[in-house]
Amino acid sequence: MKLFLKYLAVLAISLSVPMTFAQPATGQTTAPKASFSEPQLKQFANAYRSIVMLSREYAPKLKAAADIKEAEAINKEAQGKMIAAIEKAGLSKTKYQEIANSIKSNPALLEKVNKILQQSHAPQQ
Repeated sequence: MKLFLKYLAVLAISLSVPMTFAQPATGQTTAPKASFSEPQLKQFANAYRSIVMLSREYAPKLKAAADIKEAEAINKEAQGKMIAAIEKAGLSKTKYQEIANSIKSNPALLEKVNKILQQSHAPQQ
């Protein structure tokens, strides 16, 4: 059972971006503030949304895995789909991670991405 928790933890770590939206990191005022275009932030938001949905889909599968090999296969499949979702949104994995890392230390960027996420969920008129 501990091995399954390990793989759940690996999946959670690979999806650590949802945690960054809960609270911006504090005490990191020396980090350089990267600049991202509005289209890049929209791409990030679309990829983020897909990753959240995939994590919700795969977490129970990992927990229900019969053995370590099955858990590894499920984890590999999930990560592959997450990377594909990032690329489908129009970003590279590196650019996605760069934006995610910047959000952790840049409250203004976090606010922009949250606004994009909220706007995309608002009812269309």
